[in-house]
Amino acid sequence: MDVELTEILEALCQHAPFDDMADDPQLNDMTKEIEIQYMRAGEWVIAPSSLNNALFFIRSGAIEVLSKDEKLIRRMNEGELFGYFSLLRGGKSSQSMRTIEDSLLYRIPARWFLKFYEENDTFSDFFELAREVRLRVAMDSQSSDVSLMTCPVVSLLRRQPISTDLSSDIRTAAQIMTEHRVSSLLITENDELIGIITDRDLRTRAVAQGLNYDTPISTIMTRDPLVMDSGDYASEAVLKMMGRNVHHIPIVKNGRPIGVISTGDLIQKESHGSVYLISDIYKQTSIEGLKSISRKMTHTFTQLVLADANTQMIGNAMSHIGTAFVKRLLQLAEEKFGPPPVPYCFIALGSQAREEQTIKTDQDNALILSNKYNPEQHGDYFKNLSDWVCQHLDACGYDLCTGDIMASNTRWRQPLNVWKDYFSEWIQQPKAEALLRLSIFFDLRGIYGDKTLAKQLNRHIRQEVKQHPGFLTFMARNANQRKPPLGFFRQFVLDGGGKQSHTFNLKERGIAPIIDIVRVHAFACGSDKLNTLERLEDIEAAGLLPDGRAKDLALALEMIGMVRIRNQKDQIEAGEEPNNQVNPENLSSFEKRHLRDAFHIVARQQEFIKFRYAGKRS
Repeated sequence: MDVELTEILEALCQHAPFDDMADDPQLNDMTKEIEIQYMRAGEWVIAPSSLNNALFFIRSGAIEVLSKDEKLIRRMNEGELFGYFSLLRGGKSSQSMRTIEDSLLYRIPARWFLKFYEENDTFSDFFELAREVRLRVAMDSQSSDVSLMTCPVVSLLRRQPISTDLSSDIRTAAQIMTEHRVSSLLITENDELIGIITDRDLRTRAVAQGLNYDTPISTIMTRDPLVMDSGDYASEAVLKMMGRNVHHIPIVKNGRPIGVISTGDLIQKESHGSVYLISDIYKQTSIEGLKSISRKMTHTFTQLVLADANTQMIGNAMSHIGTAFVKRLLQLAEEKFGPPPVPYCFIALGSQAREEQTIKTDQDNALILSNKYNPEQHGDYFKNLSDWVCQHLDACGYDLCTGDIMASNTRWRQPLNVWKDYFSEWIQQPKAEALLRLSIFFDLRGIYGDKTLAKQLNRHIRQEVKQHPGFLTFMARNANQRKPPLGFFRQFVLDGGGKQSHTFNLKERGIAPIIDIVRVHAFACGSDKLNTLERLEDIEAAGLLPDGRAKDLALALEMIGMVRIRNQKDQIEAGEEPNNQVNPENLSSFEKRHLRDAFHIVARQQEFIKFRYAGKRS
């Protein structure tokens, strides 16, 4: 090897990962193909939106890394490597690199990077340390702002909020609304939002009632109105408007109102069929009508995926659609069987409770009855109602639960005090095998009836867990039962024989472990949230995880979830029944690479909770 090549090799081997690879004879061959580049300060090494086909080593000088909008991300100096993110994405770069002083660079061809990455553990492990960063970049590259499903609700605001003080009268309010040409008016007290009035309120609550125009505005306003945060999505606004039958929602930021959106704003933006399906559900007066609507759900789901909605949006939309079916069936059931003899609450369990449903889901539900419930007097009514609703949910595409976790099962149709006894026993005397099967019950949400019953039960669960911290040890063990499908040499571990022999289950091997991990931490910090991402926010705020790890789990959940729903969309388009099995041969190199990243994050977090909650017993 000539002197120049020897110098290049020696320079490389002074820095990771090449310092641990000095004995690899292939380095000599790689060195022969390295191109030396000298660049003046201010020159692009990887220009914005360009393709990259090399790994760069900084021999001398300095480089700055810029985002798509040319914001500085970081600076790099002698001995550092860059360009590998784009090489793992087929050359597509979401960042750009520019010299900030005269620099000497070694340009290593992409084929050598990919060869060592696949064959040399030392080399690949070095880049795996940046796995979470890479996954974050990958998910950023998949984001989109093209539809109502993906735009933030704040983007729909067209003006500053128009408001008046609580001391105003009806005449003043009407004059302000006329002057500013608005259909709603916020009511404040000491700059705090306390109410709202609309054109409809003026008509129905003031004029129609013959009120004097000097009547205080507090008489006709809606107190403590439904509000949304500026970071929420427009799709959520549609769902809430339809679910609550309201036409205006104040938008707040840090608790302060910054504007109001109306149904008109949403319709003007985009009348998206994937969300307006809910209004059709509530209009149906027969089972046949609901069954007809249910046949549109696969189209709804595929349209959401094609609109580049993320998994949170899709889970939220599909869960609200499922909840709408339940509510409408219960309304029809009460028309059929009469009003309930005692209060009850129909509860959703599992993914529907977390608002994380997809297109392929079965029923997981139960019934909490008032403690006034008398089996002899009231048993037949609730049996008939539950059987009728569960059977017709099945007819609407929500399959009967194979484990019989449904309100139609007498065991899961009990008074509140019995439910409390159930959970007390599960928490105080946990049995690992039973808890793995029953963990679905620890995510429950009241969706119809007396929802205070569900709130009381959730409060009881949190109190029991707090008093018996040893329960978390068992939950942590359960969270380690389902392992990500990764084997040696970063290969995917496939499921057993039969039709699924060349696939693995994304829900069981990826999504469920994350949900289990997050649930344990959520119990530990006393979070009252049900949605996994909302729980992660509480967990991060409580400091239960090292910095950045909560975001890593959120990114892993999104990556695995996106591959899952896109695979289900492809199955639907191919005329197949959607499921959670995926064949890695059908995945793109992008999906394979970042699934591995996500699965590694899950595996590491499973190890963390195993030690974080080890040995805590009641």
